Amino acid sequence: MAYNRFTINITIRIILITTNCFFLVTEYIIRDYYLTIINLAILLLFQTILLIRYVRKMNLQIVDYFDLIKNKESGFRLKNITGKDSFSSLRKRFNETNQIIQDIRIENEIQTNYLNHLVNYVNIGLLSFDESEKIHFINPEAKRILGITNLFKIDDLNIVNSNFANFLRHIHPGQSEVIELFEPALKQKLSVSCALLNLKDTKIKLISFQNIDKHLYKNEIESWNKLIRILNHEIMNSLTPITSLSKTMKKYFFDGQTVKDLKDITPQTISRTVEGLDIIEERGSGLISFVNSYRKLSSLPEPKKTNIKVGKLLNKVKDLFIDEIESKNIDLKIEIMPVDLILFADKDQITQVLINIIRNSFEAIQLKENGAIHINASKIDDEITLSITDNGTGIPSDILNDIFIPFYTTKDSGSGIGLSLSKQIMKLNDGTISVSSIPNIKTEFKLLFKNE
Repeated sequence: MAYNRFTINITIRIILITTNCFFLVTEYIIRDYYLTIINLAILLLFQTILLIRYVRKMNLQIVDYFDLIKNKESGFRLKNITGKDSFSSLRKRFNETNQIIQDIRIENEIQTNYLNHLVNYVNIGLLSFDESEKIHFINPEAKRILGITNLFKIDDLNIVNSNFANFLRHIHPGQSEVIELFEPALKQKLSVSCALLNLKDTKIKLISFQNIDKHLYKNEIESWNKLIRILNHEIMNSLTPITSLSKTMKKYFFDGQTVKDLKDITPQTISRTVEGLDIIEERGSGLISFVNSYRKLSSLPEPKKTNIKVGKLLNKVKDLFIDEIESKNIDLKIEIMPVDLILFADKDQITQVLINIIRNSFEAIQLKENGAIHINASKIDDEITLSITDNGTGIPSDILNDIFIPFYTTKDSGSGIGLSLSKQIMKLNDGTISVSSIPNIKTEFKLLFKNE
């Protein structure tokens, strides 16, 4: 509607100016009335000025509106939006557009304030810097961890720790690393992650880090407590009967406070003493074996990694159990995809892990009529997975998290170090071991390797 009024207004003004021009030229050529010509010329000039002012008025309002938007002044309102002139509808639309912009700005400010509060109060240190190593942002937690208040360039970190600045320069996006900082100004262990952001033509490196000493200390204390409880249990189980039996045997040769005469020692006493000594020897040997197992668990050698043909490795492990497979009619299948799969690890150590797990699977299916073990090897991207699945008795859910604890065992004759040893071996070979179990249906051990 406003556009129609504007068009009509401009059209009428142009028609009037054209008519005026026609009469002005006619008077000048035919009648030569100078007074009329002057009046028509003045009228033409006046009409032209009005047209220019009319168009300029609209242009000025549009320019002013966009200048205000450019200067982020969204609180203004154009007046006279209810009038009948050509610009009332335009002013109304400008005000509506301005309100939308103002609402968007308010919403963005709320979102920005929320994110600022979130970043400022999160217990993870955050900092970002560009390719020129200028720091763009650092949150309060990062300042607290680093013990600084002013940080402008990455080189400023040299005041805190000479290693950290160089570490941040070389950490890759998507990478997570742990760095130990032992200099006087900063003694802690940090878990550091990196991300890369592209803002217009600028690449921003976003670094997040947190002190993990407390978490590691807590986990270490829990691990030690578990280990001490198990050590105490095993040692007391051996020493208690030895002590009790020694007291009993002592009574065989003491009469009150004095040693019995040789004539009072009967063959029965000697026989009982020999039996007691046998028991003491047995328990002592068991305790020595336990200590040797602990020493073996705590002194694993560094892995000697080589390229291993997974198919050849698994077939050799299978051959170790061939007698049990045939005598107990166990269905052991091996599947490898791709068939030429190569694993970079310590061959002997990984063989030991596979033997430990498969031995457990054999024990789990020994009472099954149709016992089956399925070994699957596969590769997805840079990850190689070896899974060993059996249909045995399984592992109850309440002890599933305890089976990797050193010396934990539910077997009468077990040492309890097989799986804990396997876990340490996997860690040394840059891998992980996990287990899932549905009792009497399926138990699966997974060995995961990052084969970069």
